[in-house]
Amino acid sequence: MDCLGNIRFLDALEQPIQDLAHQLWVGSTLISEYATLENGESVWIKRPIGTTIDVRVRSSTSGEYKPKVKIQLVGEKTTFIVRSSKVLLKGVNLSAKDVATGTYLRSTYIVAEGDYLSRVADDNHTTTEELIRLNNLKSGTDIHPRQILKIPVKKVEAPTSSPESKSKSKEVKSTHHEKTKIIVVQQKDTLPLIAKLTDNSVDEIKKLNNLTSDNLSQNQKLNVYDRKVAVTQLQSEKKSKQKSVSPPKVKQAASQNKENKPVARVESSVQVKVGGLLPQACGGEKHYKRTLARIAELHSVYQPYVINLINTAYKELKITWVITDGYRSPTEQNALPSANTNAKALQSYHQYGLAIDIVSVRNGEITYLSDGRQSMEDSKKIGSIGQKIGLVWGGVWKKKDWPHFELHPHNKTWRELKPQLIKLGIENYRKLKF
Repeated sequence: MDCLGNIRFLDALEQPIQDLAHQLWVGSTLISEYATLENGESVWIKRPIGTTIDVRVRSSTSGEYKPKVKIQLVGEKTTFIVRSSKVLLKGVNLSAKDVATGTYLRSTYIVAEGDYLSRVADDNHTTTEELIRLNNLKSGTDIHPRQILKIPVKKVEAPTSSPESKSKSKEVKSTHHEKTKIIVVQQKDTLPLIAKLTDNSVDEIKKLNNLTSDNLSQNQKLNVYDRKVAVTQLQSEKKSKQKSVSPPKVKQAASQNKENKPVARVESSVQVKVGGLLPQACGGEKHYKRTLARIAELHSVYQPYVINLINTAYKELKITWVITDGYRSPTEQNALPSANTNAKALQSYHQYGLAIDIVSVRNGEITYLSDGRQSMEDSKKIGSIGQKIGLVWGGVWKKKDWPHFELHPHNKTWRELKPQLIKLGIENYRKLKF
């Protein structure tokens, strides 16, 4: 029998520890890398009763994950409490059963699904260059969901308010009479992603919908606070960001061999040249930047196909699009719920930079967050376009994956690509040759 379990981290005053970066291990296998929610909870895990979970917490000084406590799963559904023996203010050193927090939390950011570095920089009042330097990133696209980024600490953050004042400020925020709207959960949606895209917090969504866990089901309806930024505000923000970093540009180039395989390279430029992605095809600057970032993550062979797909779909259907998912690491692939995919690590073309998930944008909104039926209808329309240019569309599979498109270069399957990728190194998927 399986146990559905969760771990909640509390300090000596029984206060939840938020944004605590931690890992859960079963033996030598990493099953989760996560950061706690506002209520101190980790992810829900499902393992056989009797399984021992090794809880490792990220050190605020070395950045390494160190073993803190082991728990054994009991019962059908259980929440395990891990307590610190201290009140967690700033700069404390914790014992073996304690968990790290303090100034470290105030200077980090947990990457959500669909995030891109320039947006993280804007939200935290810094620059992409500073984030790349601070986190030793290779580029502006070298981030992935649940990655912990260091954020420059501002001088104004130095004073640390008491726990009472923090809780009061949160209570004031939650008592505002805000309008709410209903969104429909789509395949591959997660609470952190929905929270990020709707400018809500995970805790707010859970309270609005009386949720006891982070688990969501497809077509589930959720209430969220309607916090759409006004158009006039967006326009003023654009003017104030004249010094922001320009998004990468994908330029298609001719192949020099006889097989005429399409190739592409990513460049940094203010202008988008002919043959590149049309900005108007993405329904707004935010979606355009996100889509460019996702394209830059893909294998160069696949990039021109994706650009062609979006531009053609915009011209023929008069619909704008955004790429919500591109390259996905093996760890991220294994973390997906089985209800969403049967593919494990290295069994999905996402790990080879040869797959995307793309959805329509209407009135500046991603359709699958507000209108699942409209999103599906739009996906059916772009599906035939993708097939015509040589892509494999998930909409024709037995288990439908409407937003999904993948490329099989020279009809090579992932089984044929897997040995080459392992030999190159998982992170070197862009060096695959076909």
